[in-house]
Amino acid sequence: MTKNRILDVSIDLFSQFGYDGVSIRQIAGEVGIRESSIYNHYPNKQAILKAILDYYVEEMVSDDIPIEQASLNLDKGFDYFYNAGCDAFMGKLYEEKMMKITRLMLIESYHNDDVKNFLKSAVIEAPVHGWINLFNLMKDKKLIIKDCDVKQLSESFFYYGMFLLYEHFIINYPEDDEKFLNEFMEKTKKHARIIFDSVKIEEES
Repeated sequence: MTKNRILDVSIDLFSQFGYDGVSIRQIAGEVGIRESSIYNHYPNKQAILKAILDYYVEEMVSDDIPIEQASLNLDKGFDYFYNAGCDAFMGKLYEEKMMKITRLMLIESYHNDDVKNFLKSAVIEAPVHGWINLFNLMKDKKLIIKDCDVKQLSESFFYYGMFLLYEHFIINYPEDDEKFLNEFMEKTKKHARIIFDSVKIEEES
């Protein structure tokens, strides 16, 4: 399908050369169609970028953790929630297409307001809000200490993973994606366990 092909080619080119470094003509050339044919599917280049971000949301961004469901599963422990979220995220990130979109977002966040606002709201603030809800529930159930700052706790969980993504896609680019992803899983799980252990209430023996 031509529209999907346009999207895939745009993801490839934008992730390599940046949004501003790619023209509609260049996209059309890679797809193998005339430049005017692009406009049968997308009115402009910005619409292509929006379609990419919409695709990312559809595939990668989870809704907040349902409180009722979380309450029923608290007895399974913190690892249950962290592993479920991490495995779902990593399952998608292992796809080459998602890796390219992730790099595109990090690159463009410096000078594209649409991408910056998307990254801030959908990729960072929404997941942190979900963790805040979960940790508040854990506090109510006396699973973590009463005086811990759940906002800071949630940010500490999430921001470390974001830093690792930034380091891979920007500072160390290019490097082996598979090696990075395997290390990402191990590092973030260890980090999460250290942070959680610092606030959990130990069971009385």
